[in-house]
Amino acid sequence: MPEIDHYHPVLKSEELRKKPVLVRVAGLEIVVFRTAGGALGALEERCPHRGMRLSLGAVEGEELVCRYHGWRYRNDGSGRIPATPAARPCAQRYDVVERLGAIWVKRQGSAATFPRFDVAGHSPVGRLRHTAPAPLEVVLDNFIEVEHTPTTHALLGYPSDRMHEVETKTTVTDDSVRVHNVGPQRRLPGPVYRLFGITPDLWFVDDWTTYFSPLYTVYNQYWVDPTTREQVRPALRIVVFFNPVGPKETEIFTFAYTQASLLDRFGLNLLLFPLTRAFVDLEVRRDCAMLAGMADGRTGLEGSTLGRFDKALGACRKRIERIYRGNPERQPFRPAVVR
Repeated sequence: MPEIDHYHPVLKSEELRKKPVLVRVAGLEIVVFRTAGGALGALEERCPHRGMRLSLGAVEGEELVCRYHGWRYRNDGSGRIPATPAARPCAQRYDVVERLGAIWVKRQGSAATFPRFDVAGHSPVGRLRHTAPAPLEVVLDNFIEVEHTPTTHALLGYPSDRMHEVETKTTVTDDSVRVHNVGPQRRLPGPVYRLFGITPDLWFVDDWTTYFSPLYTVYNQYWVDPTTREQVRPALRIVVFFNPVGPKETEIFTFAYTQASLLDRFGLNLLLFPLTRAFVDLEVRRDCAMLAGMADGRTGLEGSTLGRFDKALGACRKRIERIYRGNPERQPFRPAVVR
């Protein structure tokens, strides 16, 4: 599958310990393991001998040992059979790296480069994994429009009765789609204003860019003076990767950062960091719960009447096909009416 040609984050680093771990991405099952010497391996889940799941085996030294017959594999896929020393079995391997506190895999030898997102001047808040019971395109649709924020989100976003004031602009390039939203922030609980150092009169900016090798969106979220539009509070930078697990299941892998310093504001940020992580977790969980109602197998937009916040959907669908899936000729849908 062309999707596996791109790097995908599949595990948080701390989730890979002494035991091998099964991951599912792009319709494939892959076993990921860390050897005693610290080297990483990623192989096809099933042993080439009789199909036993290698994730049920164990790591011994620099080898992954199949539980069924004891065949042994190194992280480059080369194997040996203790009962037949002259034999040299081979398991399909995948490229695997560890960066940014996560384990990433892609097809061996594919030319895709590692995704880059600038987090200079930002402090890490957390890494989160969620599973949405909906197809990849449907999940991305949800994450690239803000009209659902009044009904779905608990904190960051815009109030339903003032959505008409929210300004949105979509900018499209060959390999990216950017959406810039700015408008009045929804009413928040009193302690949240103090925690983030904001006031009710500020406007909220949700500015994101989606890329397609792999499929991920970089969000910049911050508050501005509604008159001058100048940023007045440190920004959040949230990077969300969308990993297709199966036809109706998508993993959402989130990296959260903030411009705030951990020790600023007389130590108040010591509380800000874990609570920000909890807020991000809450919002993504609410998205996943809402998406459960969309998991009917429908991924196209045919017959849909799109609104002004939906202009990015069609552009992203085309780039998913051309860049992520490698289908330059396929047209995923015929645009519906945009109001």
